[in-house]
Amino acid sequence: MCQPLPSDGNELYEKDGTDAKSMPHTDSLRCLDKAAIILANKTLEEQEKTRWRLCRVTEVEETKIGIRIIPMWLTFIACGIITSIGNTFFLEQANHMNRKLGRLNLPLPILLMFYDFSKSQFAKLYFTLTKNRSKAGLKHYAPPIGIAASMTLAILTCITAASVETRRLSVIRKHGLLDKPDEKIPMSMFWLLPQFLLLGALDGVAENGIMSFFKDQGPPSMRDYFVLFTRGVIVLGMMGNVVFVFVVGKVKPSWLKDTLNMSRLDKYYWTLAVLSAVNLVMYVLVATWFSYRGCADDDGEEAPEVEGAVTPYDENKQGCCCC
Repeated sequence: MCQPLPSDGNELYEKDGTDAKSMPHTDSLRCLDKAAIILANKTLEEQEKTRWRLCRVTEVEETKIGIRIIPMWLTFIACGIITSIGNTFFLEQANHMNRKLGRLNLPLPILLMFYDFSKSQFAKLYFTLTKNRSKAGLKHYAPPIGIAASMTLAILTCITAASVETRRLSVIRKHGLLDKPDEKIPMSMFWLLPQFLLLGALDGVAENGIMSFFKDQGPPSMRDYFVLFTRGVIVLGMMGNVVFVFVVGKVKPSWLKDTLNMSRLDKYYWTLAVLSAVNLVMYVLVATWFSYRGCADDDGEEAPEVEGAVTPYDENKQGCCCC
């Protein structure tokens, strides 16, 4: 039986006394309201027995929220793509560079320590700024701004990496090491330090900003899964980088050859910088269009949340750069 949508949202089904907080009806994506229509030819008790035929307004509104978040969620994936180059190309570059500092021969993980330090410090900085915005009544704008900042850091990371790689390739050509991939390049690995610091800042702000965004704007019933959503974005970005490397290898074979000395990683990094800039523009457009709802009352959760931000970072260390 076809039944038109009621003009008044109050005529849709909403069961009182449930555990979840009831959400008010909105006019967006009204086609989904059909799931909450009370049919005239059946009793309410009969319809309540079949959840696939009758949903609460709150359930419909949470579905609407999830659909509206998808465009924003897709723009987050670019942060994971940039993160993955730190786990692969950055480390491979450092592995073939001079590790001496004076008379000391430093281990490669020293760069990872700087990465870890930058990530933790920027995570704390993010939460400090979030608290200040919360006091000013602008809490729900803090995560989008933080995510935009992380995307800007992604662009700076790629630009820095491209510039350093250009210098590294010039040193390789100067010393005739193009066909000697196993020899150490007479260039300090600390030239890579700025991009590791920027990458740590990117990860520290992005992971916590995305988490806060899901917490503030995501469906309340899925609050327990927001950590998984955040990690899923980063993992999808890493998978996307694998696909992007494959595509670049097919379109521009000279950019990614068997050895880094023969490759043109600088051009690859510049391409990522351009794509990150385009993604930032798309994000700003989507974030401007996005309909923000009021934040949950988290005034008593601010302190524990800072620790929660560092916990994913510590767990990710094993799967990120230290594996």
